[in-house]
Amino acid sequence: MRLYVNQLKKHLDLALAKCYLVVGDEPLQLQETCDAIKRRAQTEGFTERESHHVDGSFNWQQLRDSAGNMSLFASKRLIELYLPTGKPGTAGSKSLIDFVESMPIDVMLLVRCDEWTATNDKTKWVKTFAEQGVFMRVFQPKASELPRWIEERCRQIGLQVDHDAIMLLAMRLEGNLLAAAQELEKLKMRFSAETITGKDVAGLVADNARFDVFRLTDCLIDGQLLKAIRILRSLQKNDLSLVVVHWALERECRMLCDLAAIRQKNQNVSAADYRRHGVWQNRQAAIQKRLNEIPLSRLEDQLCELATIDKQIKGQAAGNAWSGMERWLASFAD
Repeated sequence: MRLYVNQLKKHLDLALAKCYLVVGDEPLQLQETCDAIKRRAQTEGFTERESHHVDGSFNWQQLRDSAGNMSLFASKRLIELYLPTGKPGTAGSKSLIDFVESMPIDVMLLVRCDEWTATNDKTKWVKTFAEQGVFMRVFQPKASELPRWIEERCRQIGLQVDHDAIMLLAMRLEGNLLAAAQELEKLKMRFSAETITGKDVAGLVADNARFDVFRLTDCLIDGQLLKAIRILRSLQKNDLSLVVVHWALERECRMLCDLAAIRQKNQNVSAADYRRHGVWQNRQAAIQKRLNEIPLSRLEDQLCELATIDKQIKGQAAGNAWSGMERWLASFAD
């Protein structure tokens, strides 16, 4: 069968499959999924574990031999295969298929892959796992899904947060669930049973005095050009990738374009529109002020200029990308 992350707990509560294939490039969910399967296996008596790291020199005979080896310490054994590339090759595919189709009842198999493509789904060995056991692929949550993920994570660890705090955390932690989980644990230790607000989260960032891309976008929206340039130069000095800076500014500019398009249709920007873009309440007034000052056509020009800077970053256009970004900030604030 094929499962999603939100279906795993219910599945493990009901039964345990003989083999699991867990894949995906999101490390937190990948690790936690494997950990949950191993904990459940231990309660079923699979107390002995055997691990193999599969690389180019791996001998697949080891897997076949494992099936016939007698356990020295336990009646049941969990075999873990770490296959980073998700490509076992011809010999490996045949070995996995043969192993899964003739597994002893006292053996369980867990295969983990970090790299994955849709093409892998169509291979025979993967279909065998889906038919004989469980195939699960974890995904990085989309920006629109991250607030719900943070809310659920907070519920799991007993952390009380309000809507503004969730939206701010989602904006600042997008694309890195591992960092998000760590930040939530820190908040749990600091605030315990207190309800955390958006102001609390913003205050913690300020207390840490971190010049990051989100403070850069805040300054840009607030019209603080000199401070924005100072932050940009600080990021360059600290060797932050310009790709990250470009991503943050493009994300902000696209959000403004979308909201400006709504206004151009003689419609008011609603609270739902702001939520859709992950804009927490304390930022809405500043963004509304910007929308009053900058027409949609100008924002679209700014977006085109960011496309040129993107080419400079990739070496596809002449010019210094960092200098181009400074000029872009000045143009936006003008």
